[in-house]
Amino acid sequence: MPRTNTRWPALAITLVVLAAAMALTVRDVRLASSQTITLVAKRSEQAIPLDDPSADVWKRATTVEVPLSGQTVVPPMAGGEGTVTARALHDGRRLYIRVEWKDETEDMLVSRQTEFSDAVAVQFPATEGERVPAFCMGDPNAPVNIWQWKAAWQADIEEGYVDVEDAYPDAYADFYPFEDEDVFYPARAAGNVFAELDRTTAVDNLLSGSFGTLTQAADQVVQGTGEWRDDRWRVVFVRDLAVEGEYTRFAEGASTNVAFAVWDGAKGERDGMKSVSKFLTLEVSPEIAAAAPGRGLSRDAIGLFVVTGLTLAVALGLAFLVSVQRRRA
Repeated sequence: MPRTNTRWPALAITLVVLAAAMALTVRDVRLASSQTITLVAKRSEQAIPLDDPSADVWKRATTVEVPLSGQTVVPPMAGGEGTVTARALHDGRRLYIRVEWKDETEDMLVSRQTEFSDAVAVQFPATEGERVPAFCMGDPNAPVNIWQWKAAWQADIEEGYVDVEDAYPDAYADFYPFEDEDVFYPARAAGNVFAELDRTTAVDNLLSGSFGTLTQAADQVVQGTGEWRDDRWRVVFVRDLAVEGEYTRFAEGASTNVAFAVWDGAKGERDGMKSVSKFLTLEVSPEIAAAAPGRGLSRDAIGLFVVTGLTLAVALGLAFLVSVQRRRA
């Protein structure tokens, strides 16, 4: 009976594994479960413009796909399955986070009772501790610091506040007393920042220690800008790494946790009606965010070329080994 050579199947498996590993390395894909995803904020030597969420500098950032699910912990429940694409960079002084997700409608108005704003939030543990907070609004022993961007807040800044008279131009009233803010706009009179007319940022810096405890932070230290293009939102958040107050601290070489939430205004989502992620790891790295390898080629294109080339090499190697085996038989 001819002797069977068992070495070539092992070699073939090794070549396939090598091809897959090289492709994942080139594309910077991390093999991790949703509980251990790491979002790495590398140091950028290029300026990171806040007013351009699609700037080329973001091509240097590592991309992480974060799964979302509907908020089903406490009423009102809503949201659904999906993903957000997260990137992060820092310049040694400030942390930048870009969140991108698919949304077929641009919802930026809240002037009517049936209108709701698109929004996105980034959540961190407010203080350092051994226990990760509850991913939905934290808990009394582990509060969270939340940055929430709203498309309506950005519209107020860019286009001006939309009043009731603007929303309903054909409405008529014999007496319209809303010029006296102290009487007819009690929220503004009380200093409620949510009712501000002259907003300077589309992001609210918030604190929470469980459901029903969400409050506006005393210091609005976060800025952000969103852009809706090609049925996708891209929103950039920015904040100094270290700030005064009981807010999340960031430092180069350190890590913390981060979670995301998205609201779709066209679906009537607001408050607890949202899509949420679990916590993942955010690492502020001293590593320089270098340009993607290749002469103008994306990581996906390079990865495709690598996989195609190695697959062809594996196929040719297997064909050669089979022919040798047949001659020996």
